[in-house]
Amino acid sequence: MIKALIFDLDGTLANTEMLHYRAWKETLLNNGVVQFSFETFLNYVGTSNEKVATDFIESDKIKKSVAELIREKQGRYMEFIPEIELCDGVREIISRYHKKKVLAVASSSYKQEIMAILGANDVAEYFSEVIGGDMVEKKKPDPEIYLKVQSLLHVAPEECLALEDSASGLIAAKEAGMYGVAIPNEFTRKHDFNRADRILGTLAEVNDEMLQQLVQHS
Repeated sequence: MIKALIFDLDGTLANTEMLHYRAWKETLLNNGVVQFSFETFLNYVGTSNEKVATDFIESDKIKKSVAELIREKQGRYMEFIPEIELCDGVREIISRYHKKKVLAVASSSYKQEIMAILGANDVAEYFSEVIGGDMVEKKKPDPEIYLKVQSLLHVAPEECLALEDSASGLIAAKEAGMYGVAIPNEFTRKHDFNRADRILGTLAEVNDEMLQQLVQHS
């Protein structure tokens, strides 16, 4: 029986990707990186700020630490948070499963960002645990973040369903022993979701019948 629904944030709960791109583009330009195309950014969707910062510090000889560059990017990104809207189906799935399942967030974004976005959209209260990328050592596709959430929720991995929009997030969930449902978006449609237990169009498609089918077919 699935007792917990664990959500990624970026591209799953909230439409943040274009604003992450904008924040990184402005930050990198400020540090001498003239070219940071949207196509380049797409290669980083589902990874982490640390990955972007490390790559460009090395390739463009930026004279800042990873932490300093991320802090600068986050400052710009936080200014954009009032513009961020929830993805299709988020309010429906929260309404459907609030008080019926445990709801949690496991995201590579930092917890401060996650809480600001959830708070701005009046949904923070519905999530029992929120774990950000700054709270783990290893980022997705490593399973650490999902194992940490599962431990805090006091449920078994096989009682958890992870909802992800990226291949790296899905792999992290599956490596943690959870069910994994992919909800691809315009930025991740070309990702490899061959390990997904189900691929959906929106979160609103998650219902009791689908959850039961996942368990029966495992």
